[in-house]
Formats: sequence, C-alpha cells, structure tokens
Amino acid sequence: MIQTKQPAEDDFDKLALQYAEQLYRLAFARVGNAADAEDIVQETYLKAFKNFPTFRHETSVKNWLSKILVNSIRDHFRKSGRAVETVKFDDSAELDERVSEPGADELLCHCEIHPELMKALSSLPEQLLAPLLLREIDDASYEEIAQILDVPKGTVMSRLFRARSLLRKKLTGARDAQEGLTRAKPKL
Repeated sequence: MIQTKQPAEDDFDKLALQYAEQLYRLAFARVGNAADAEDIVQETYLKAFKNFPTFRHETSVKNWLSKILVNSIRDHFRKSGRAVETVKFDDSAELDERVSEPGADELLCHCEIHPELMKALSSLPEQLLAPLLLREIDDASYEEIAQILDVPKGTVMSRLFRARSLLRKKLTGARDAQEGLTRAKPKL
C-alpha cells in the first residue's frame, strides 16, 4: 500500500493553503510585481511547511503565515539590496510575444492598485507600510497586526494613523502637482 501524503501534510494543506490568494495580494502590494510576489509566497509556504510541526495550534494559521510572509518580504528586500547588478538583455525580435504579456493575476493586481498609489506606498517606511497593508489588503484586526508584527496594539494604531496621514499627503501632493501641470499648459 502506497501512501502519498503524511497526516501532517494533510493538516498543513487543509489549514494553510486556503490563504494563498490573500498572501499573494499582500506580497504583490508590497513588491509590485507578480514574479517576486509568487516567489515570496512560495518561500513563505516552504518555511511554514518546514516549521509546521512546531506550530502552536492556539494561534491563528492566517496570522502565523502573515508573520512569515512579512519576514520573507523583509528578506527579499535585504537580498535585493545586495544583488549584483546585471546587464539587461533586450532582443525582443527573438522573444515570443506571449512571454512579455502580463498574466491575468498581474493584470488583476494592477487594476486593483493604481500606479500613483503603488508609488506612494513604496515610499513609506517599512514600519508604517507593513501594518497598513495588513489592515487594508489583508483586512487584519489591530490585535492580529500586533501579533504578526510583535508590537503592542497602541503601536499598531499609531503606525496606521501615521501611515494614512503620510499616504494622504503624498497622494494629494501628487494630485495637486498634476493639476498644476494641467492648468499651466498653454491653450492654443
């Protein structure tokens, strides 16, 4: 008799895989491209699977996975800061056109997040951005965010307030600058 999965694997699949889409949206909102978001989610699930035997079942699986994801995103940015620069090869005549087309998941995420918002989000400091994304994209409660980030609930509330204020300033400043350019154009 051949058994394909161990009971622990079945438990992990049942408990953890249901959050893949939420984790992907959170990762995509932070890194801004589908390939990196997929890699981060895959790395998150790999770390979670390896550590599943030590998982305390009194904590939320969603919060546990979100915490691993936030740490994986931090690792991603640390690694990308040390990445060796490469020369970009652009010979589109040899490439199949379908390869360069964005996938449905990337199109969906780009439709959900306006480019100006992505730019403003990426300019926020990590300590303000992480709670904001967990709250607005993952719909996590203040208590869940506090647990994921290992900070007090009051700190979460303060960081959310500061993140929203900074984001508002950046977005209204960009809008005002755009309106200024529109008004400054000479009429013919």
